Amino acid sequence: MDRRRRRRKVILLLLAGFLVFQGVYVWAATSLPWGWTRTIVAAAAAFISMSFSYVSLEFRRRERLKQAADAPDVRLKRRIESVNAAFTEAAKLMDDLRRDLAAQQAARDAILAQAAEQHQLLEVNREQAEKIRKILVGETKATIRAERRREWGFFLAGLLASAMISIPIGIWVNHIS
Repeated sequence: MDRRRRRRKVILLLLAGFLVFQGVYVWAATSLPWGWTRTIVAAAAAFISMSFSYVSLEFRRRERLKQAADAPDVRLKRRIESVNAAFTEAAKLMDDLRRDLAAQQAARDAILAQAAEQHQLLEVNREQAEKIRKILVGETKATIRAERRREWGFFLAGLLASAMISIPIGIWVNHIS
C-alpha cells in the first residue's frame, strides 16, 4: 500500500513538473526573446530536477526511519535474510562460473587435440611432399636427358642432311664451272 502511494506521488509530481515546464516554456517562447527563453527553460529544468531529488531523498529518509523504528530482532532477521540471499546468489554465481570454466576447459582440450592432429597431418604432408619432390626431380632429370638426346638427334640429322645435300651441290657447281 505504501509503495502505491509513493508511486502515485512520484507520478503526480512528474506530471506537475512536466506541466509547469511546458507552461513556462510556451509562455517564454511566445512572449520573451530567445536569450530569456533559454534562461527560463534552464530554471524550470533545474526546479524539476531539484523537486525529484527532494522527493527521492524524502522517500529514502522515510524508509530509513521505518527501518530504524523496527525492533532489533526484526532488523537482525532482515539482515540475516539479506546475508542468506547474498550467499545464495554467490553460490549460484559460483556454479555458473564452474560450468563456464568446465566448458572452457573442454573447448581448450578439444582445440589442443585438434592442434595435435593437425601437427601429425602436417608431418605426414611434409613426408609426402618430400616423396613427391623426389619423384618430380627424378622425372625432371629423365625429361632433361630425353630432351638432350632429341636435340643431339636433331643436330646429327641436320648435319647428315646438310652433308648429303651439300656434296651433290658441290659436285654440280664444280661440273658447271
